[in-house]
Parts: sequence; C-alpha cells; structure tokens
Amino acid sequence: MLSVLIICRKIDDLLLKTIKSVEPLQPQVIVDVSVDQKKALGKRKNGLIKNAPSEWVLVLDTDEVVSKSLLHEVGEIVRKNSSEFHGYQIPYQNYAFGKALGYGGEKYGKVRLFRKRYGHVTQLPIHEEVVIDGKIGKLKGVIHHYSYVSLPQVLRKFTKYAWQMAGEKQKAHEQVTIKKLFLYGLHMVWARAIKDHGWRDGWQGVVLALCFGYMETLMYWMLIVRNLIPPATKQS
Repeated sequence: MLSVLIICRKIDDLLLKTIKSVEPLQPQVIVDVSVDQKKALGKRKNGLIKNAPSEWVLVLDTDEVVSKSLLHEVGEIVRKNSSEFHGYQIPYQNYAFGKALGYGGEKYGKVRLFRKRYGHVTQLPIHEEVVIDGKIGKLKGVIHHYSYVSLPQVLRKFTKYAWQMAGEKQKAHEQVTIKKLFLYGLHMVWARAIKDHGWRDGWQGVVLALCFGYMETLMYWMLIVRNLIPPATKQS
C-alpha cells in the first residue's frame, strides 16, 4: 500500500486536483489542514510520515500533480515492494504563468517517494527537503509543479519568503552590506536569465528571473528592518 501525504491551508480546487492525480494508485490519502499555520512545515510533514499506515509514502504539495508515467513507476515500486532503494528522487516539471520551463535553474528533482522508516523532512522554514537514510534511486516520470501562477501570486509568495529568509540570516548574524543591498539582486537576475539561459523560456523566464532578483534584494532590506524591530514584536 501507499500513503500520500499532503499539507494545505484549506480544502480547495488545488487540493482536489492533486488528489485526483493519484487516484489510479488507490492510495491512503492523508491531508493535514491544521489551523496551526505557525508550526513549521517540516514538523507537520514528519508527523504525517510517522503516522502513515503504509510502508511507502509519497509527499506532495497542493500545487503538484503526478504525471501518468510517474503513476506507473510508483505503482510498480509499491506493488513489487522489493526495491533496493529506500527512496526515489522525482524530476519536477515547473510552470510559470502557464508555460513549461526548461531553463533558469528550474530543472531539478526532489526525493518525494520513500519507505517511511528511512525518511524524514528537514526543519528549514521554507523549501524543506526529504532526507533519506539509505540508497536513493531516480525515477523518470515527472511531478507537474504549478508554483508560479500569476505575477501578483508570485510577488506575494516571494515577499513572504524574503521575510522568512531574512529571519534566518538574522539568526546567523549575517551583516548587511551595500553590495548585498544593490548588487546581489541584479546578480540573481543575470544568473537565472543569462547564465542559466532563462531567456530561452520566453518572457515567462525573464519575468521569473526578475521576481527572483526582487526577492533577493528585498531579503536584505528586510534584514535591516528585522534588526531594527525589538525582539518582542518580531513575527516569523
């Protein structure tokens, strides 16, 4: 059997789309819609993993859809249950403003399928990852990832990320410099749009690179703000 684990803020069309994509596997779907949004995602996901009734677990977010080819691979692994691997890295097909991306740092894979006793999730405030204590294989089928839906949505998300990352830099006592305030963001745009060929994805790739530059710049300005706020009034 397979347990599919999902954390979300509310039950909506995004969640239903994610669940529908795994229905052919007939998994046990466990959804955490806890009102405690301040609790780190890593802790919440580890709680779901610990209580999952199946040996194999697949961790998904509500902006992710499992492809048909991936369904077949996962189904075979779970059915045979004799794999030499303890976890599997799955390639992501990311989309920005409706376009499939192929450049700009958007081609990567993440461990999402694993035997529950060999995997746990890191406690990072954002972009938490699954860590496997054992051998990791690679699958070919993709997870369709619709993270960048519209410009307002991306800017809201990146503003939130900038604030959270500024908090992590504050904990690490990182110093703000003129270079970080004015040049790091520009370098981010250049790296994604030019060095990593994000321009090949059309205007969507260029706009996304600009959004990442915005987040990088805002993070250091927010670090200044965080350093000015009295500790008792700071919010994560």
